Amino acid sequence: MKSAWLLSLLTSLAFGAAATNEAGAHRQGRRILIMGSTSGETKPAFRPDPKLVNGLIQAGFTRAQAAKSLEAVGNDNCCERQIQWLFNNSKSKRSIVKPDDKECHSFENTDFDGYAVTWGSQNIQTNAEACCKSCKDFVPVAPSYYPCNIWVWCGKENGCFAPAAGEFKYGQCWLKYQEHPEDPQVNMKGAYSRQYLNMHPTAPSIVDWTAGIVLPVGTAYTNGTWSSRSDW
Repeated sequence: MKSAWLLSLLTSLAFGAAATNEAGAHRQGRRILIMGSTSGETKPAFRPDPKLVNGLIQAGFTRAQAAKSLEAVGNDNCCERQIQWLFNNSKSKRSIVKPDDKECHSFENTDFDGYAVTWGSQNIQTNAEACCKSCKDFVPVAPSYYPCNIWVWCGKENGCFAPAAGEFKYGQCWLKYQEHPEDPQVNMKGAYSRQYLNMHPTAPSIVDWTAGIVLPVGTAYTNGTWSSRSDW
C-alpha cells in the first residue's frame, strides 16, 4: 500500500479538483508582523504556499488545518511532515476507543470529507452497515496512524458520481479521518444546486453516496458543516 499521505493527496481524483483561493489561503496563514526591538526592522509575515494549502485540502483536511500545519513545519518538503504534525497534535493520538465501544451513524445522499486511510477501490463492501463495520474495525497504520471515524459508501449499481475523473464503482467504501467527526465536514449532501449542476453537467440530481461517522457510544453529533471544498 502506498504511503497514506500520498494516497490521500490522490483522493482528490475522487472528490473534487482544486480551485486555488490565494486570498483565502493568505488570510488563514497571515501572522502578525513582529517589529525588531533594536533594529526597527519588520519581520516578513509567513504565508503558506496556496498550492500546498489546496493540496492538503485535497487530502481531506480543512483550510485552517492546512495553514496551521504549514505555519508550524514550513512549506518545504510537503506534505508527509505536515500531515504527521497534524496527527501529533490531534486528539486521535490521545484517545483510543475499542470497536465494541463505538457506534455507527449513517447519512443518505451524503459525502463526507476527510483524510483517506483506505481507498474505496481497496475496500469493497456489500452495504453501508458493512462499510461502517470496516471503519470501526480499522487498525491505524504507519506513517500517520490515523484511525477511521468517517466512511463513505457507493450503493449505486452503476457507480457513484464524484466531481473528478475516475471510476467509483458499486461497493466502494472509503475510510477516512476527521478531527471532529461529531461535527463532520460535508462535501456534498442532498440535492445538488443549480449552480453545482451547471459546473458539473454529468452530476445526478441528488448525491449518490451514503456517508457515516463512527463515534464512542453515546456521543452527541450534528448534521455537519460544509467542508473547505464543498463548492469545488
